[in-house]
Amino acid sequence: MEHGDMSREELLEKIAELQKRLEGAKETNRELSSQLQAKDAEVMRIGRSLEERQAECIRKEMDFRKSTDQYRSLVANLPGAVYRCANDANWTMEFISAQIEELTGYPASDFIDNEVRSYNSVIHPEDVIKVVDAVNEGLKHHEPYVIEYRLRHKNGRIIPVYERGAGAYSDDGELLWLDGVIFEVIHNHRERDYED
Repeated sequence: MEHGDMSREELLEKIAELQKRLEGAKETNRELSSQLQAKDAEVMRIGRSLEERQAECIRKEMDFRKSTDQYRSLVANLPGAVYRCANDANWTMEFISAQIEELTGYPASDFIDNEVRSYNSVIHPEDVIKVVDAVNEGLKHHEPYVIEYRLRHKNGRIIPVYERGAGAYSDDGELLWLDGVIFEVIHNHRERDYED
């Protein structure tokens, strides 16, 4: 029906209906706008939270790096070898510091996961049982173990060493690994220069 064919009352009804729809659309628009503002505020809050978390992660990473650098510096400056190994027949090394080369003549990489040789292979054969017994005694009582024994250097020399270590345990008491240090024992008469 054309507007010209509509009566005045019909036109006024049509206008009222359109105004009602327009008011409904405006109300819907206000509700959507309010919801969008709430969502924008939530997105901004989440964004701030993520930025704070990211900054915290960066701080923690920097602290970790600093701590790691301090640890590496400390280990590098110790006059002995620092290790973490399994409590197995080979003393399989997860980590052993570079100073092990001074004691054995072999690089640390040789010992990691028994890549080339096991740590057990450089312990003087007469001292293997002594080492095993001392470690087991310490572990049995959950106490540090202290051992003096001999290593066979690559060049054939016998190197007396002092080792101190301890087991690391899980929360339920399961042995995870052994951590310790190995120092050369220097005697006044330079025992290390004597061969077996």
